[in-house]
Amino acid sequence: MIQHPYDGKIKKTLTGLSVPVPLTVDSLFAVMREHYLVDYGRDLELWRGPSPLPGLHANALWLQRPDADSDCVWVDPALTGDAATHSLSHEWGHQKMRHQALVLPAAPPPAEPEPYQFLSSEFLGGCLFGRARSHDGPQDPEYVQIEDEAERFAFLLRRRAADKARDTRHHDPLVNRLHRSL
Repeated sequence: MIQHPYDGKIKKTLTGLSVPVPLTVDSLFAVMREHYLVDYGRDLELWRGPSPLPGLHANALWLQRPDADSDCVWVDPALTGDAATHSLSHEWGHQKMRHQALVLPAAPPPAEPEPYQFLSSEFLGGCLFGRARSHDGPQDPEYVQIEDEAERFAFLLRRRAADKARDTRHHDPLVNRLHRSL
């Protein structure tokens, strides 16, 4: 298996993390919430409704809310099962790797529409794309590395949960030992 240069950093981050079994959106979010309170000193909410950033296509987003008492992780409600769990794991990877969250601005007052421009300053600044992994978003090396780290974190976390579930599927210690020896 080809090792990525940042796998060591990710494995070190995963060391000591409790991985819930079974790994579901609810069980993972419960662990994420505990860690978030310790790591960031703020509460964390799980949102599954309409996208908090309309026009931004993403499976999940980690959002800071400076005007609120808590931050949130949004997961697309169309995602279920393993896809939703993987997307949530990806966002947890961003948190545990100390990446920057997107900032969810307070609802701005209605503004006058800008005259048509070929490329708006917001577009050029990249704020419309944030951390959404798409071919339309930023493709600079730092952005790609951040997304790759979070993605590898999600894969390794899910692999660890699967291994843990496989190792503890037999409740009798003798049967577990026999199973592992075969």
